[in-house]
Amino acid sequence: MKHLQDLKTPVNKLANTLKLTGILLLVVAGVGFISYRSDTGNFWDIYTLFLVTLSVAGAVIAFIGEMLWKILQTNSDVTYRRFYFYGEE
Repeated sequence: MKHLQDLKTPVNKLANTLKLTGILLLVVAGVGFISYRSDTGNFWDIYTLFLVTLSVAGAVIAFIGEMLWKILQTNSDVTYRRFYFYGEE
């Protein structure tokens, strides 16, 4: 990721946003699972199904963001550029 020169392009921002959003959704779902107490003893109620959906969505979004980064890195021409310094011929 460090060899990409311009990290402020829209595609790079989208990939970063997708990864961070996915990780945030996973963390929120994990905290929700840890802090949830079921008084009825039924695990599959609405709140738990919402947390499962949230965690699956977070995992999918983070996976898409990571795949987009890998595509950007493999198709980047920055790795093939030569750097010239002033005063060199």
